[in-house]
Amino acid sequence: SLTKTHDKVLSMLSGDTDYKKRRALRIPRRPKWDKAMTKDRLQQLENESFLEWRRSLAIQEEKDPTRPLTPFEKNIEVWKQLWRVLERSELVLQIVDGRDPLFYRCPDLELYLREIDAGKHFCLLINKSDYLSDEIRQHWAQYFQK
Repeated sequence: SLTKTHDKVLSMLSGDTDYKKRRALRIPRRPKWDKAMTKDRLQQLENESFLEWRRSLAIQEEKDPTRPLTPFEKNIEVWKQLWRVLERSELVLQIVDGRDPLFYRCPDLELYLREIDAGKHFCLLINKSDYLSDEIRQHWAQYFQK
């Protein structure tokens, strides 16, 4: 209901939630490469980088089994596609659900995009804001402008 959503959003904005744990999950980084590198060498470096990232996730999963990973997060092909899309894009648009944008937002995506090229643009679009009161929309606007 709208009242429950309103109360939940106010709780999130006041810092009563556990979003810091989610921020610990980082996007795997593509290893440095250049056009002179062979396809096999690049694939080897990507696989090694991904395996290192997966090992760190396995350690996190052991520490906190309440945060299981999806099959997509464990699939290197998903990440390879993301790496290439981010490298080729001038603008990345992340769409999040306005009823709980911090749950769906990936701050590391923004950071990784800047690591690739500080000149790339990032836009966060809050969807389903029509489910929120004007007060909550204004709170989120202020929160994300910081």
